[in-house]
Parts: sequence; C-alpha cells; structure tokens
Amino acid sequence: KLGVLSTINVILGKTLGVSAYTVPSAIFEGVGSVGMALSLWIIGAIISFCGMAVYLDLGTAMPKSGGERVYLERIFRKPYMLATFMFMSYAVLLGFSTPNAIVLGDYVLYALGIQRNRWNVRAIAVLAVSVLCYIHARHPKLGLKLINILGVGKLVILVIVILSGIAGGLMGVGRLGAVLEGRRFDVPFSVDPTLSTAQRNFSNIWAGSSMQPYDYATALLKVVYCFRGYSTANQVLSDVKNPVRTLKVAAPVALGVASLSYLAINIAFFLVVDKADFKSSGIVVAGTFFCNVFGQSVGTHILPLFVVISAAGNIAATSFSQARVNEELAKDGLLPGSKLWATKPSTAVSLDQLNEPFKKTRLPLPGSDTPTTPSRGLLLHWLVSASVIVLPPPGRIYNFLVDIGGYPVSAISVAVSLGLWYLHATPSERWSSPHPANCISIVVFAASNCVLLVFPWIPPQRSGTGEQGQGEGDGFPSYAYPATALAVLGSGAVYWGWW
Repeated sequence: KLGVLSTINVILGKTLGVSAYTVPSAIFEGVGSVGMALSLWIIGAIISFCGMAVYLDLGTAMPKSGGERVYLERIFRKPYMLATFMFMSYAVLLGFSTPNAIVLGDYVLYALGIQRNRWNVRAIAVLAVSVLCYIHARHPKLGLKLINILGVGKLVILVIVILSGIAGGLMGVGRLGAVLEGRRFDVPFSVDPTLSTAQRNFSNIWAGSSMQPYDYATALLKVVYCFRGYSTANQVLSDVKNPVRTLKVAAPVALGVASLSYLAINIAFFLVVDKADFKSSGIVVAGTFFCNVFGQSVGTHILPLFVVISAAGNIAATSFSQARVNEELAKDGLLPGSKLWATKPSTAVSLDQLNEPFKKTRLPLPGSDTPTTPSRGLLLHWLVSASVIVLPPPGRIYNFLVDIGGYPVSAISVAVSLGLWYLHATPSERWSSPHPANCISIVVFAASNCVLLVFPWIPPQRSGTGEQGQGEGDGFPSYAYPATALAVLGSGAVYWGWW
C-alpha cells in the first residue's frame, strides 16, 4: 500500500523523467524563441493543473485502479465497452517505457565516450527495461524502494542542474575570457564576444518566434506529454492507503514540484547553452550544458550519469503503474489472450455493479485480495517496450515516439473532461465527488486539448524551402504522428467489433 510520500514519488517518477533534459531542445527548435519556449511550459502547467482537477474529481469519486479506463466506462455506457477498448489500445500499445530507455542508452554511451549507433543504444535500452521489470516482478518491495530513492535522487539532481545554470549565468559562461574550465572560443563572428550566453539568449526573448500553428501545437503536445504523469496515481488507487485523502494531497504537491522544476531547468539551460547549440544538441542538450559549466572532462563523462538516474526512475515508475493497468484489463477478460496476461483470476464485482450510479454504499474494490505483484502485466509491458525499442528503423525516433504518445492523451482528455461536465450537468446521473472540479478547469482542459487535436493537421509552411507538410526534421511528414496515434485508437475499435 502506498502512502502520501510514495504516491508523490510515483507521480514524480512518471512526470519528471528524462523529458526534463531531452524535450526542451525540440520545443525550442519548433517555436524558435526563448520567450515562446518558456511560455509554453507555463501554459502546459496551467492546462495540467486543470486536468489534475478533473482527475481528482473522478479519482476521489471512484478510488479504483485503472485510471481513465474506469472513468470512460462510467461516462460512456453506449456503445457498450467501445471507449474501454479504444483506451486499452492506447494504454497497452503506447504505454511503453521506450523513449526513456532510448535516452538512457544514449547518455550511458555519451558518458563512456563510446560512439553511439543504432544497436548499442538499443541493447542498453532493452537491458534497462528488462532489469527494472524483473525487479518489480520478483522483488516488489525493492522496486518500490527504487521508485522512492530514484524519485528523491531526481529532485536532488534537478536542484544541482538548476543551481549550476544560475552559477554559470552569473559567472558569464560564453563571454570571451570566461574563467570557467571548458570555455568555448569557436563562437561565430556574428556573436558579440563581450556578452555572456545568458545575456545573448535573454536580450530579445521573442526574436525568431515561429508563425506556424503546427509548430506550437506539436511543441505544446510535448509539454503536455511531459506533465501527463499527474494522473499516474489514479491508475494504482487500489494500492494506495486511504486513497481519497492521499490523492488530494499527493497530486497537487507533485504537480507543483514538477511545474516549477520544468520551468527552472529550462531557464538554467538558456543561461548556459547558446541558442544555436540548444537547437542542434537534440536529446543530449544536457551533455552540452554540463560541458559548458564544468568543462569537457567532467561534463562529458560524469555528470551525464545524472540523466541516466532520471531515466531509470521514470522507467521504474512507468513499469509499476503500467503493469497494474495491464493486469486490470486482463482480469476482466478484455485483452487478447487475457488468461495468459492475468496473474490471478479476477474476484471483482461486475462492470454493471461498478457503473451503477445510484448506489450509496461503496462497493468492494476489485483486486483487494489479488497479489501485489502483477508479474504477467509486467511481462506484457516489457514485450511492448522491447519491441518498440528494437523494431523501428534507424533515425531520430525519440520525438516521434513522444508525439504519438501525447496525441491520444489529448483525445482521451477531451472525452474524460466533457464526460465529467455531462455528469455534473445531468441530475439523473446523481454524480457526487469528495473533491469536485470547478467548471472553469473542466472547460479549459477540454478546450485546450481540442486545439491540440486539430492544429497538428495544419501542415507547416517552411519559408525558403518550398516544402509543405514536413515535420520536425525527423524525416516524417507532419501528419504522421496524429495519423499513427488515431490508427492505434482505431485498432481498439476494430478489436471491439470482433469482441
């Protein structure tokens, strides 16, 4: 059973992963200016707090493991179970640990000074997922301790990075004659050598801002994807002690810490890393940051291990929560080959009982006598994650994986928020929650996610190239990730028809 601290760490473990070090470069490359990049992180935090209010309303009213699956079943009763199957396709096929595992492999090789290629990065990624899933399956207490230790460790590392960025900005990193070890002298002639990197980056923060809606929608999707861990505790509420009280305390604290951390670490990067390097560094921008502040030797070989720790913490938290989602789906006979993926047959009450809106007494929670280690749910999570690591062709797939993971989140968020609005507005539903969301939060959350669903379909116009419809430079057309994400959700509808 998870207490308040463990629940906070589970949320932070999913929310504050390697995305704090890898996504900022892609966001800045998309929107083009320091001011717009920082603004999107603030907007993303506001949207996430509105989403947290929605999930607090639903989670405290129905404190059962499963997250969105439970809420969609309660809201969308007809067509019977269609929403559940569409959510299941997203949860199982896109609930992987692959992006964090790939970054872990990249930074391990970066720290060791080994040339990165397609297979050595992926081999380390598969090994990391395998080890952490095995620990959760065979040593669950150790797995929970790892989540707590790595969660605290990630916060300490974030503080170190933020303070290092402030120190670097005050000491004038990037200025000619800077005293820090590892000072770069190969700056272009167009750059004023008398100004530090911080002065150059923050002198005109809106210069270079993109005019393409696609760029902002894609960048904001990445930001929302980084924050999406605020609902992680809703997926494992059956494993939370006093879930209503714990969730009301843990979710706001964790999301507040995550919001401040994301904004602070972006500011720290812009204080030390020149804009041109920020765009070109990609997912190893933290390596450039460390080299600029601490010098080539320490920055290249030692400090990038901080990112490895953060990636491991995210994989551990994701595996913990995702395995329980898989287990709930298998116990109810929804997954293909459910008997294979269910660790123990369900003793849950029926779906109709759970969805009965007029019950005044709380029904027994499903899985109360099930084992605390969903080993077969972990096996399914491992198979999906390992497959997505190994099978894709070579290239820059990290941003693409983040995008296809974020787009269905917006679709589900629209369905859940509008559904909650319906429950509030329909007296016959007799909806009651210990922590109801206000109307403004519901509307803001629904409207912002509607925008994120529409704008990615507007192809960007790239000035000077004559190209239309190309995405972020990863070799994929602009419609690739929304189309792929919708295809995943559609596969759930197809399987529902067969079921």
